[in-house]
Amino acid sequence: MKRISILVFFLSLISTIFSLNIVTTINPYYLLVKDIVQDKAEVNLLLKPGVNPHVYSLKVSDVKLLNSADLIIANGYLEPYLEKYNNVFYISYFIPKILMEYENPHFWLDPFFAKYYIIPAIVQKLSELDPSDKEFYETNAKKIISEINSFIFESFSILKNINGKILVHHPSFYYYFKEFGIEIYWVEEGHNTSTSIKELLNIIKSQNIVAIFSEVQQSKREIEIISKELGKNYFVLDPLGIDSNTFIDLYNKNLNEIRKAVSNE
Repeated sequence: MKRISILVFFLSLISTIFSLNIVTTINPYYLLVKDIVQDKAEVNLLLKPGVNPHVYSLKVSDVKLLNSADLIIANGYLEPYLEKYNNVFYISYFIPKILMEYENPHFWLDPFFAKYYIIPAIVQKLSELDPSDKEFYETNAKKIISEINSFIFESFSILKNINGKILVHHPSFYYYFKEFGIEIYWVEEGHNTSTSIKELLNIIKSQNIVAIFSEVQQSKREIEIISKELGKNYFVLDPLGIDSNTFIDLYNKNLNEIRKAVSNE
């Protein structure tokens, strides 16, 4: 019995030593990859969830982390600092160009992109690197996709009766709202003077704005001014999932905020 216990211990140790070391650049992919691999690989996050990936630059500790990775999973269009690494898996390569808008990089927030392109691509890559766990990855992916299907249904039930535009500070949720036929209007960066905000308000007041959103990682100044002028409350979305434990949790927490905004209309 003691020999068996020792054997199990060493097999577990060997499995840990030779497991994949994966680094994801942003939190949504960290959550998603963790959901898929669970304890079959080591997954590390490069950028903390509260960090704005649009303006990030590497630290010394980041370089060490990246150098130790077997696989780096990156979004694309957000990580110019990864150009020298040859083991980067860019999600953007798997999104059909015809579906992209203005090189908007927020692919993970579109549930259809996630289920049809992102998850299958990640599972295929993981299975290539770790074929012995291919079935395990595929099983977990099917569960995640099932959860996404439920999220899509719930999103439709909440958004189907919206008749108007949604105002956001940053177009992170552009793809998501577009999937449900909702046009968004976003506050362009650079409107940081009173004149610019006044001009912006004149434009917005001519639109039928049914909900207003800021984002955790973005300045709220302009949204607060616009919200006050329009007499409408604003709500806060989190595209990176600061307090989320799983990928679907990220989706559902934002949907709850959207539900509150719509019911507040």
